[in-house]
Order: sequence, then C-alpha cells, then structure tokens
Amino acid sequence: MTDDLKTRFTQLVADPPPPSAPPSEAVFARVRKVRRRRAAGVMTLAAACVLAIALALGNVTDIGGAPPVTNTPGAPKTAITGPPTATPKPAPPIKVVLKPTVNGRTVNMTVAVSGKAFIPSGIPEGTLLPDNSFMNLSAGTVYSYGDGYQSGSDGGSISCTTKKLKVGSQTYVIPDPHTFKRPGTYKFTYTIQYCGTKGWFPTTATTRVVVK
Repeated sequence: MTDDLKTRFTQLVADPPPPSAPPSEAVFARVRKVRRRRAAGVMTLAAACVLAIALALGNVTDIGGAPPVTNTPGAPKTAITGPPTATPKPAPPIKVVLKPTVNGRTVNMTVAVSGKAFIPSGIPEGTLLPDNSFMNLSAGTVYSYGDGYQSGSDGGSISCTTKKLKVGSQTYVIPDPHTFKRPGTYKFTYTIQYCGTKGWFPTTATTRVVVK
C-alpha cells in the first residue's frame, strides 16, 4: 500500500471532532449522511487495497526471474528434441578394388572382389555351384580400358537363387594385359554381377590409368 492510500484511509476512519454546541436535528441528519458516505468510502478503499495486493502477489516470480511453475491439468507440454539424424546407408554387398600396374604402355589390372552374395544354381537345374571360388559365383564381368577396347567373361548357364548366402573375397589379375597405342590418361571401368535378393545386380568400379 502506498503512502497516499494510507493517509486517505486514516482520514476516512478517524472520528470527527466533538461539537462545541448542542446540534440541531438537521445537523444530526447531516452527520448520519456523512458517516454513511464515509463507511462506503472505507469499503471501496479496502477493496482497492485487496486488489492491489492480489496483483502484486500475482507478479511474484520464481528464483532466477522465471514465472511460477503451475501444474495445470491438460496443459500442453513442450518436448525438447535434437536435430534430425540422417539414416545411415547400408554398405554395398560387393566391393571392388582396382590396382593397375603400368610397364611402358602395357597395363596389368589387379582386381580384388569381396562381399556377400547368394550362390547361383547350375546344371543339373537346382544344383548349387561349388563355393570354393568367389569369382566363379558371378554371372560374368565386363571391362573397358577407355581407348575403345572392351572385354569380359561369361558366367555360363547359371540361375540366381536365394537358397544359400556366401561371404567371401578373391583377388586376381585379368589374364590378358592391355597395351595402349599412344600415351595419355585413360579411365578403366570394371563391372561384375552377383546374385542378390532381387536377382542379378551389377557392381561397378573405375580407376585412372596414366600411360607415358
């Protein structure tokens, strides 16, 4: 409560000074009227004080200046979440690594194949191929040296079946070395096919060949 409100409240509550002479009936009526107005004023002032105190209490904050915590039923709750995370891509089932060996203008290409694939079936029909060679489980290869020459291998009469999964690896050198006619930088491309859950699938790898 402010000082001004306290002064007004004291003046309204204080009794008037006693009369110096016997009052008349009109004076008594005037005093009664003033007292009624004074009582009404006191009630109004008291209500204003209560309202001011309630407003002041409503503005009280918690420690650190934060608003008071309320547990209102059904109030929405804010969930704190971090940045979205990207789903990692699965590793390819077959990995191919190429390593050229250049001697003058002649290139020998080493191929390293590893991963997992289903063992195809051959003849008689439904019979799985022997799995002692990971390369023999492929449906064939295609490769090119970037100068117009292309070659490859054929896996023969085999079918893709998902009866048995094989995890393996094998490294070999392409049987026929390749000789370039002129120096330069060439792009060697190699593709091999293996049996997967949805049929034959290709895996391609490339490397750069520099001939001086």
